[in-house]
Amino acid sequence: MELLMSGLPEKDASPDLIEIACLVRRTIAGDSGAFEQIVSRYERRVLNLSIRLLGTPDDAQDAAHEVFLRAFKYIHRLDVHKPIEPWLVRMTVNVCRDLGRTRQRRWNTFSQITEANTPQSNDSGNPYVGLAVEQRRQMLRNILDTLPEKERTVVILRDVEGLSTSEVAGILQLPEGTVRSHISRARLKMKQAVDQSSRFVDETG
Repeated sequence: MELLMSGLPEKDASPDLIEIACLVRRTIAGDSGAFEQIVSRYERRVLNLSIRLLGTPDDAQDAAHEVFLRAFKYIHRLDVHKPIEPWLVRMTVNVCRDLGRTRQRRWNTFSQITEANTPQSNDSGNPYVGLAVEQRRQMLRNILDTLPEKERTVVILRDVEGLSTSEVAGILQLPEGTVRSHISRARLKMKQAVDQSSRFVDETG
């Protein structure tokens, strides 16, 4: 039976992994059409994440373009025994971070987030409690924009993108304990900011 790249039996791989491995092999061999299929498959995922990280469609388009340029340049390093999406997500985070630093722009992370993607209230200490949806979205936009870069990034990946702590750790190449620490600190700061804003509304209302 044909082996995938360095020896993974085809029967042990998912159809998606087999297809991506084939596209990667063809890309490395010089088939530009194969890479175009990869771009077509993941373009919306990269663009949506870039919008959430950078805040504007124009910046996100620039980031997505750079992501796929880098992906094409470094695709020979891709471990095709693993899903390609975390590799692209990590690359997207790095590109957006570079763009944000270069342009010295404070991030406006939640401007494109739909109501369905707004984190819901729960009993875990999450700060999104007791606020109307529109108030919460506007408030979170302002609060998230004040967070340090690493805390803001983990909150977006964990609470908005819905990734697990281990997935976020893998993407950012950080220990899981560090990711949990960033999330805890970010949520505490957000809760304090929400509480402060709520008190201000009560006092002035």
